[in-house]
Amino acid sequence: MHKLNALFIALILFLILGCENKNTSTDTIPMENTTEVLQQNTHGSSDTDRFKIQSNTHIKHTDTPSSIHLSDTFTLSDIKGTSYTATVSNRKMTFKETKKAIVLVTFFSTWCIPCVHDIPYMNDLHKKYNKNILLVGVLVHDSIAEEQLHSFLAKHLVSYFVSTSKENNDFASLVAKTLRLPKDFSIPLTVMYVEGEYFTHYEGCVPVEMIDYDIQQALEMLKK
Repeated sequence: MHKLNALFIALILFLILGCENKNTSTDTIPMENTTEVLQQNTHGSSDTDRFKIQSNTHIKHTDTPSSIHLSDTFTLSDIKGTSYTATVSNRKMTFKETKKAIVLVTFFSTWCIPCVHDIPYMNDLHKKYNKNILLVGVLVHDSIAEEQLHSFLAKHLVSYFVSTSKENNDFASLVAKTLRLPKDFSIPLTVMYVEGEYFTHYEGCVPVEMIDYDIQQALEMLKK
């Protein structure tokens, strides 16, 4: 009888201890794995990694297109009678009538809302860097009448040169080809050249601070 009681008690203790060990083991492993996964995710989404992604996106945007053998010369003129002779040669562009080292060419239309939104910022850049930069607006795919254009330019206080030449569309198409852009490229399209060499371009609306920063970088480069 005593032997049976001893065996019964031993069996109960074995079952209790066995269940406690299983519970402890089951609770511990998932907690450790979860912590490890969270640490990996936190590391992967750090500020440094996000900055690298943003920088790569910006670098990709400003990569120099590969060489394309295209060239032609265009006469760009505005409603005031001022004209420039622009020569495109692959990724190079020169303006015969200016000695300014930096040329900023922006393609736009009066019916394009983002383009109109960009005008005040272009005015600011023209005012700030007028001594160093030739800012050229090129009206593309726009059938606005001359009288209406006068009103448009006055309304938006456009202070920089705006070409209304019949050669504008051909000029824009050739520049787009040198940048390897599609025929129906986005506007506004702004391209920067430094000492005749392609420097960078911006498709669509971009923060004016980005253009301003690139201008400053180009000016620093010219000092060296």
